[in-house]
Amino acid sequence: MPYPRAPYYVLAVMAVIVAGFWPSYWSILGTSRWQFHLHGAVSTTWVLMVFFQTWTAHHGQLPLHRATGKASLFLFPLLIGGLTGIIDVTAKNYLLGEAAQNPVTMMFGPSFLIGLAVALAAYVTLYFLALRNRRKVWPHAGYLLGTPIILFESPFSRLMSNLGVPGFAVRGPEDFPKIMDGILYSDAVALLFCLAVYWRVGPRARPFLVTAGFVGLQMVTMGLMKDAGWLKSALLALGTVPSGAVVATGVVIGAATSWAGWQAGKRPVAQMPGAAQPA
Repeated sequence: MPYPRAPYYVLAVMAVIVAGFWPSYWSILGTSRWQFHLHGAVSTTWVLMVFFQTWTAHHGQLPLHRATGKASLFLFPLLIGGLTGIIDVTAKNYLLGEAAQNPVTMMFGPSFLIGLAVALAAYVTLYFLALRNRRKVWPHAGYLLGTPIILFESPFSRLMSNLGVPGFAVRGPEDFPKIMDGILYSDAVALLFCLAVYWRVGPRARPFLVTAGFVGLQMVTMGLMKDAGWLKSALLALGTVPSGAVVATGVVIGAATSWAGWQAGKRPVAQMPGAAQPA
């Protein structure tokens, strides 16, 4: 099976998620909005699902592997719904302005929106390709393993701040600009990881180049578009849309991806010998 160390890599991502979000989410569960609970629960479940997929594949548990893969068809719409939930919270805070008491959103709201949009596009693309190539071991594994990388930058940047890493520690409003520095650095780490996997494995690791493309796009757009007027207008417009509608749109996008990917990966129907050919 490809990527024999994949289970350990996925567990490392899981550890970063728990440690990075411990102060701002895991330790204060009772104070978070429902959108954060949806995103946190489903994203964590998704990473655990990827770990279970890699573990079953490498231990010959193919029936469990296939069953978990089919379950992911129903989990993925919730993953995208959770991501659009975070977009919704960002937009609502930006619409409220200073009254939301969230100066970070006011400073970086447009960057967060474009970063989340790129992440959504990455999830949809990688999962669709994983489903379409589910009968081809190397691309299927690579595209699925790309999905936790999209989750990496947010918790890793927070972890660096939590640990007081010089240049990334945020101790007060004067350090807020370091938040974006941490995000861009975390994306750079993820990008280098993808390129290192491709360099070591070769063309069979093409899915990691695709993942690297999305990570690079996220870096560039988040770093350069924090003052884009059209993104500010989009945030204000999204802030007026009911939260349920925003999340439901994400669920529909995820469900459409699951259906399209599953259909694209079906075996072609074999034609019976001697069957009439279309004119």
